Amino acid sequence: MDGRRSGKTILILFLIGAGFVARLALLWAAGRAPAGPLSGGSDAPAYILLGHAVALGKGLTYVGQATALRAPLYPLMLASLDLVFGSWSLLIMRIVQVVAAILTAWVCAQTAVQLWGEDSKWTVFGLAMFMPTLLFFTPQILTETFTALLVALFLYFLVRVDGEVDQKVDRKEEWKSLVATGACAGVSMLLRSNTLFLPFVAAASALRMPVGWKNIKRGIVPVAIAALIVSPWIVRNLVVFHGGVVYSSLSGIATLDGALAPQGRTQPGEESEVWKRAGWALADIETDSPRRLQFASEAELNRRARHEAVRAWSALEFHIVPLLAKKVSYFWLGTDQLLATGSFPIGQRILRAGGVLFYWGILGLAIAEWFRLRKAAPRTAYVLLFYCVAATMLHLPVTMNTRLRVPLVDPLLCVLAGGAISAAFANERG
Repeated sequence: MDGRRSGKTILILFLIGAGFVARLALLWAAGRAPAGPLSGGSDAPAYILLGHAVALGKGLTYVGQATALRAPLYPLMLASLDLVFGSWSLLIMRIVQVVAAILTAWVCAQTAVQLWGEDSKWTVFGLAMFMPTLLFFTPQILTETFTALLVALFLYFLVRVDGEVDQKVDRKEEWKSLVATGACAGVSMLLRSNTLFLPFVAAASALRMPVGWKNIKRGIVPVAIAALIVSPWIVRNLVVFHGGVVYSSLSGIATLDGALAPQGRTQPGEESEVWKRAGWALADIETDSPRRLQFASEAELNRRARHEAVRAWSALEFHIVPLLAKKVSYFWLGTDQLLATGSFPIGQRILRAGGVLFYWGILGLAIAEWFRLRKAAPRTAYVLLFYCVAATMLHLPVTMNTRLRVPLVDPLLCVLAGGAISAAFANERG
């Protein structure tokens, strides 16, 4: 028995230590450079440009042209660090993201405690620290690390709202958790536009049968809180774009990409067909080059892209089915990291493939543990399943890839897989 307990302790210490050391190594390698190590091209330059524009008092603009392609929170964070730390701001952001990654692992561990008790805490913490997909984004100047933290918090409070696995949660705490899910959802929507589904998941999980006014109020709370938080951004867009943009100007080009470049990856030649249809690509717009002034406002560009997206999806006809199947495989199986990395150095391709194989193992454990959770707490299990289905459905019309999945799904997979590992050790002791 002691040997099995020491085996679990060694595993946990290895996961925590290796995850922490790897993050420090990536932090050291990235330093103050715009691009993080292992990056094969990303949105970091766009975020850095926006942060710099805000720091200079120009607002969220490129060459003085208003933009709503990116949610505002991350550029505002970069601008704040730029004003305080100057050329050291990117390094400081990466240090903050290391802290956020550790907090994410801790929140995942606390969610596991709600589901399975204290014995699962450190296993889940270690797994979330070591998870390659979460680890990869820590040094990148991107929103994924903070999004993963907010999603982990959202899931923690979502489980508390459900209350099935923790009967000690009283009504006052339950309402606090409802407010917290709405707050997490609202802040997430200011960080990434593909978290738009979170308030509705919170609302659906809050409803109880029979559906009456009292239960409807429970569902309204998280949606109202999220709407309140995101409302200044919506008002800004309505004013700046004269009603032409509400939440994001990315929807049109993302939907066109979803039909013509479904992985949404920055690989050579991938955007050529999209450019032919829309007459523009993100690289043309997210720049401080004077060529940006040759294009119309983002409201008009988004309108044209939506029109072309409808045409592109209509032209697919029955080919939509295999396309959606491939997109789901990119999203849930990470096959984009196996099939579309030809432009990367061989070492990075091997690392990415290894990360996919590790992820497959975690996914398998998480699925098995979900079935165990369904027996113990079926309502909670189906709430979490509904969350995964909603995340998948939101992305079907647009691009789907590993990067989009990681902050939304991988914290939950760590919770479930860590519970399975912890249960395996407990069964051995038994």
